[in-house]
Amino acid sequence: MDKLVNLVKIYDNNKNLLGIGQLLNINSATIKIKGDNLPIINSETEVYIEIYDELVGISPYLCKIGVAAKNQLNAHIINKEAIIERRNSLKVRTDLSFYIESLERNDEDITKEVPNMKINMLNLCIGGMLISSNYDLLIDDKITFYFKYAKFQMILIHAKVIRIDIKKDNDNDEIETVNYGCSFSKMARYNESVIIQYLYDRQLQLYRNR
Repeated sequence: MDKLVNLVKIYDNNKNLLGIGQLLNINSATIKIKGDNLPIINSETEVYIEIYDELVGISPYLCKIGVAAKNQLNAHIINKEAIIERRNSLKVRTDLSFYIESLERNDEDITKEVPNMKINMLNLCIGGMLISSNYDLLIDDKITFYFKYAKFQMILIHAKVIRIDIKKDNDNDEIETVNYGCSFSKMARYNESVIIQYLYDRQLQLYRNR
């Protein structure tokens, strides 16, 4: 498998997002970030840097800029702050769709009753997803589907519906949008790595398209 990259976000003192890159190197004194379009920031400017790691979570640092160019940014660490967010909270908007492999309800496999059932993934994190579907789902329904991303192996994901969100149209109360919050079963590390790689690449894409 290709080496997993670490997503890095750079913020100003007011926590406004300045740029996104990937971790090149970190030690006790310095963080080095690489990217295609990093923010050019004056030397000695204080910034907040958040590093997203698949094992640790999200680690925030207060730093001072050393050298900042479009392709690389070096920052001197002033203080490492407490982890502010678990990695499960790294949530990204998506535009993916998948056909399900199975649907289980009340411990019964009812896949044959829902041929060509499709889910539209609205957002994704390592712990779960928000979806819409062409079939009405219920709390505790269990679905499986294959997630395919880039050149990585296809992975089978097991998800459980834990929440139903119903929104009415502002102009017509009879029109409803129904979405489903799902949690994932515990994944093998390889499967988690594929999801995290997608989250990293997707965040970069959304940032560049702002």
